[in-house]
Amino acid sequence: MRLFIALVFDNETVERLSVLRDALHDQSERGSFVSRENLHLTLDFLGECSAEERDNAIKAIDSISFSSFPVLLDRIGTFSRDEGNIWWVGVKESMPLMKMQKELHSALVDYGLHVENRKYRPHITLGRRVITSARPGVLNIPIETTAEKIVLMLSERGEHGMIYTSLYEKTAKKAALKSFH
Repeated sequence: MRLFIALVFDNETVERLSVLRDALHDQSERGSFVSRENLHLTLDFLGECSAEERDNAIKAIDSISFSSFPVLLDRIGTFSRDEGNIWWVGVKESMPLMKMQKELHSALVDYGLHVENRKYRPHITLGRRVITSARPGVLNIPIETTAEKIVLMLSERGEHGMIYTSLYEKTAKKAALKSFH
């Protein structure tokens, strides 16, 4: 089973991300665009896992503690690829996000999971293999949201694209949130 761990967002945030994705789609010659229900922020990609590794991923998630914290989505960017670019919404780095991701990553390693060892670059993918004349840039109206839930996701290829299924969820402790203003 192919697994990853992600932050998922409330309906209002997903709707705003969907509007950005749709605008990109409308300006593109081609591309594979992420479905509304699959918009998320990956914390760690686990790849192919056994049932034991899935269980260890759950233990790793349970071993960390985090409080809800604000997340600011502030720009649109690309990763260049020969077959078309990956377009994403950038997440302003914040200490709570980076700390939580680092603790999760360490816990996964401690539980014997093989995870990528590259610099964490928080982003939400909008589309892959995108060919467009649109240009990346700063969001006119940044999206403010709250990180409240970590989800272990199963990733399967379906007839019409990827299907992500929640296998396990951990909700953050409530915290007094500070605004970005």
